[in-house]
Amino acid sequence: MTWRIRIVVAGIAAFITLAPAAAVAQPSPANAEESRLWLVAGGAFAALRGDCQTCEEDYPYRKGGGVLVNGGYRVNARMDVGGEVFWIPVDTTEGRIRTTHWDAVAQFRPWASKGFFLKGGAGMAYVRNWVDVLGQQSVNSKALSVVVGTGWEFRTTRRIGLQIFGSQHVGALGDLQTADAEIPDVVGNFWSVGAGVVIR
Repeated sequence: MTWRIRIVVAGIAAFITLAPAAAVAQPSPANAEESRLWLVAGGAFAALRGDCQTCEEDYPYRKGGGVLVNGGYRVNARMDVGGEVFWIPVDTTEGRIRTTHWDAVAQFRPWASKGFFLKGGAGMAYVRNWVDVLGQQSVNSKALSVVVGTGWEFRTTRRIGLQIFGSQHVGALGDLQTADAEIPDVVGNFWSVGAGVVIR
């Protein structure tokens, strides 16, 4: 386990440990006077696995840390809309894959007085140095990005809170040309669990 992963795991553990205490003292989001703007910044532990339509090879799971920033506009007590940036560098034996997801997102809270939320969105992913089991050739590509996720927000003060979340980002890279052949419908799946600071 690299030092980056250790830092991310330690940070997530600290957020999860502090979250129950914060939840006891938090005011109800529905009753607190909130700003119309919201911002989240945090880190995550991420796992990456590639796949393609005709591949018979077993793609390995690759793991690393990630950085998440999202923010936007609070439409009402249950709905937020905005944008999200998720950067995931993953080390492999052939090199480092660096992926940046830029997505428009919406967060929905089924219960306005609770911190639970669902998230979905779509946008673009920029993939640098994509390497896989089919070859060691580096590929740089743009990809369609889709994200779904869920989480819980804990209010510690009127404007600042903590958030834990889990999400899946999918990057559809399309057909990739390697030195040996064209690989159809290549997809990267990114699963993440993390925590962040929320400002409202």
